[in-house]
Amino acid sequence: MDGRAGPSVDVAFVFGPYKLIPSQKLLLREDMPVKVGGRALDVLYLLVMRAGEEVSKEALIAFAWPDMFVDERNLKVHVSSLRRALEDTLPQATYIATVVRRGYQFVARVRTEHVDIAAFAGADQAAPSSLPALPTLTGRRHQVEEVAQALDTTRLVTLVGPGGVGKTSLAVAVAHARSDDFADGVHFVDLSTTHDPAMVVHLIAKSLGMRGDPKDLVSAVVDHLRDRQALIVLDNCEHLLHAAAAIAARLVDARIKGCLLATSRAPLGIAAERLQRVEPLAFPQRTQSLTAGEVLAYPAVALFALRALETADYLLADGDVQVVARLCEALDGLPLAIEIAAAKLDQFSPAEVLESVGPRLTALRNDDEGTHPRHRTLWAMLDWSYRLLSPEESTVFRLLSVFAGSFEWAEVAGMARLVAYDPYQITMALGGLVSKSLVTVGIDGEHLRYRLLESARRYAAESLLQDPLAREAQRHHAQGVLATFERSEAEWGSVENRVWRTRYEMRLGDLRKALDWCFGEGGEAALGVDLAISAIRFWNEHSFMSEQRFQVDRALSHCASLVIAPRRKAILATSRAWSMTLARQPQAETDDAWRSALACADLGGDFGQRFSVISDWAHFLIYTGRNEQAVGLLGEFIRIAAQAGDRATVFDGERLSAWAEMHLGRLTEVLAKLERLTEDLARGVPPSRITRYEEQRSVSISGTLAFSTWLTGESERALAMADGLVLQTGRAGLLMGQSHTLAFVAMPIALWSGRIDDLERYAAILRGNLDREYIALYELVQRFYAAAVRRARRQQGASDDMRSAVYELVRDGFLVRTPMYLGVLAEALLEEGRSAEADEAIEFALALQRESTENWCLPELLRVQARVMAAGGQRDLSLMVLGRARESALTIGARTLEARIVGEMARIAVAESDPEGAATLLAPPREVFGQGWGAVRPEESLHLLEARGANPRVPSQSDPYPVNQSA
Repeated sequence: MDGRAGPSVDVAFVFGPYKLIPSQKLLLREDMPVKVGGRALDVLYLLVMRAGEEVSKEALIAFAWPDMFVDERNLKVHVSSLRRALEDTLPQATYIATVVRRGYQFVARVRTEHVDIAAFAGADQAAPSSLPALPTLTGRRHQVEEVAQALDTTRLVTLVGPGGVGKTSLAVAVAHARSDDFADGVHFVDLSTTHDPAMVVHLIAKSLGMRGDPKDLVSAVVDHLRDRQALIVLDNCEHLLHAAAAIAARLVDARIKGCLLATSRAPLGIAAERLQRVEPLAFPQRTQSLTAGEVLAYPAVALFALRALETADYLLADGDVQVVARLCEALDGLPLAIEIAAAKLDQFSPAEVLESVGPRLTALRNDDEGTHPRHRTLWAMLDWSYRLLSPEESTVFRLLSVFAGSFEWAEVAGMARLVAYDPYQITMALGGLVSKSLVTVGIDGEHLRYRLLESARRYAAESLLQDPLAREAQRHHAQGVLATFERSEAEWGSVENRVWRTRYEMRLGDLRKALDWCFGEGGEAALGVDLAISAIRFWNEHSFMSEQRFQVDRALSHCASLVIAPRRKAILATSRAWSMTLARQPQAETDDAWRSALACADLGGDFGQRFSVISDWAHFLIYTGRNEQAVGLLGEFIRIAAQAGDRATVFDGERLSAWAEMHLGRLTEVLAKLERLTEDLARGVPPSRITRYEEQRSVSISGTLAFSTWLTGESERALAMADGLVLQTGRAGLLMGQSHTLAFVAMPIALWSGRIDDLERYAAILRGNLDREYIALYELVQRFYAAAVRRARRQQGASDDMRSAVYELVRDGFLVRTPMYLGVLAEALLEEGRSAEADEAIEFALALQRESTENWCLPELLRVQARVMAAGGQRDLSLMVLGRARESALTIGARTLEARIVGEMARIAVAESDPEGAATLLAPPREVFGQGWGAVRPEESLHLLEARGANPRVPSQSDPYPVNQSA
């Protein structure tokens, strides 16, 4: 292309608020990327290059699809996509005008300007959103404004009207119009993808980005939305009316800050609901005599004319005005019915359409007095259009009803194998359905994605029920979904993680629909069990823990009546037990779940599955303070794996065992093991059979290594390692890995290092993660550290909040780190003058430490106990306990904790006017304790420095507080 001003400068075409940069395949609106496919951009480029000229269809196809045969309908799809992207959807074209039967013309003024392409190279497309693209709306501007204003005065607005009247389009348009007013986003929930009332709350949680497995998902959704300025669009509520109404009522009663916008054929029926009737489009009276230009003032006729021009190259003429007006009247002004009728003008004249459809409308309107008359109109129109389809089109139309949402050509081809259609037949049938407005099509990158509108889907589904192939079609769909998720398992680890997750998340609706059919009446439960197993990896990667447990429980409930291989039952049982672990379910019940999973694995005789159960059970044992039992369980299995030459299992067993051994205080052994494992991982280790996300190995090793490094004296290095791991897991979108790192590595290190600002930042990150991926285990840990931040800021009530969080963990039997938490609490209470409560807390901490054998924190607990004793006037006993504490720290190699203990000794010496003793302790701090000296309590630093400065003599070798004292 000519006109370059330099190697980094290129030409951009500017029109309205848009800027097209062909060299970068980029369309911008006010410097923000607009999502448009590559072929559509090619079409736009040629039109813009020849602005003001007519460009033939043949020229556009040859330019965008060189050396390829492409049906003209494909071009229409891409032009429609461009018009939506450019918001050029009114009958009077702003940018792209149709030249009837010949081609298109770019009618806007275009200018060129030079741009620095370096500023745009690699620019991302617009961020994905659950909200559908802005639809073409005719005659709804006033109603969009009315509904948008209603959201200012009420929390729930329900758009009510018959099928095909345009409720969804109106809701989407309102959501787009108000999107900037909801700081926490607009979330679109398509309820048509399921028929199970229990799935409604899961769909809402998914749209909000919530993950994990809270005990009460509805309450978790309410809590998530309580203080958020968000708009929730609940689309197609009518078939799940009770479930949708129940959740809407809970949200309204909770006085959430945001709003709900629902669409339904019937009201939800709750007190706070504000109904907005969606009326059909207006059409002229028969007595009016109008020209083609004048009749376009009526929205029904304007929509008909627009769709007829797009799909059939039909231009409304004066001679057809009366017939078209009568046709719009016969169709009750229903937009979907009008669009279907307009698409028929490539086969019939307007008069022939009216003559053909009129009697059928009359017959069906009188057929069922219990149905809304306008719904019968739409049904009649669908029925008439369906009867005009070719045999291939009608068959494919019925088969498409099995899909939950959008689908690609390859998925249609998979269903069409049932009837042995070849690619040409499939392509022509699908193209025919698009041209007849029964199927919509959009562009996703370089791929076309098709979709049945909900009313058309329901008609197709009813038609499928009359087909002998009905059950086989549902089964075939479920088998196709199974093949997809089995492929996802095979690709996991070899495909870039973000690509993998996006690729398979698109099939989530079909996964749900297939499981609904498999576990429903007349379904195939055994196929459902296989499908649930195939999706476990997908649920784990996305942390859809609540939905995972719901579906796995469904599968397990059918296992008793099926002949299921023990290994496959073990996979389901393991998934269930793991979900219970993360949900902080009662210890006895969760132990039973793990024993059941292990029993199934033993029956199956599968070594890998047995280790998968054992490794996950070991996690639970560590969480519940049974570290020695975890090490013993893993040790035996590591030995068996080593004898079998299973390097992957040995590696994963040692990795997990290191975490338990660290809690037991075996720091020297753990550091050596972790350094070796890090080197092994860098050199390459066989793929893991047990990790739940791709980077779990490196995250767990790095986390345990960072914490052990901190304990053994290299505090600055450990702080940097922890912070780097938090950033790494955040960038990779590993919410579960990041949450674990925050809870068990970054936050404790920051707290004991006095890095309160860092601790506050970490607590906020974990809070955000929990809002998206609720893990009950981390919830209380986050509450504890958030309260610790408030305590450091001297806020009232913070210590009580710390105690509440810890005692709740203890009550549920999740003892991991609770001795440490109680030690922190005891010191906080002591500093507030609550000595008796501090004494109670530290005694409880030591009891839990003995029960859980968390020897790593014993030196610190003894230090705190000594402080409590000193505050109570027990000086001699306090000194003896400090001696024990220091000896304990030396025994396990916890130099950082030893430094804290020595700091405590020096503090007591200063308090007793013994600066020489303090100076003796403090003289060689960095040489003796390394970076661990930085972990000495910051509020004591002034005393310590003053003590050292008071007598700078060379200290003697005698220690006023020898380590061999005992209590």
